[in-house]
Amino acid sequence: MAIHFSPSSNTIACGRSGASLSTTEDQAQVSCKLCLRSLDKTTAPVATNRTPTLAELRAAARAAKAPAAKPAPAATVSVKAAWQQKLEQLPGRNRLPRGVARQSFV
Repeated sequence: MAIHFSPSSNTIACGRSGASLSTTEDQAQVSCKLCLRSLDKTTAPVATNRTPTLAELRAAARAAKAPAAKPAPAATVSVKAAWQQKLEQLPGRNRLPRGVARQSFV
């Protein structure tokens, strides 16, 4: 009969259940193959040379793009503000009106 690994009184490493199962907390006495595999999985090292996931690749691409963002122009003048400034520099009132009112002078 196989001896199962049980870290606590109500769980067995291989997932089996029953009243007649023989269990132990000592890993050296375990003879159940499934329990031994589950014990080996906990001690197995994590693979370090795995390929990156698609989500990780996309995040890396976004991080690389972030510094290359378009810088804001320093002191740009809008077209409307430039035209207003030009109109203010004209001498007198001899310019075309820019509103909806009729032109009363030339």
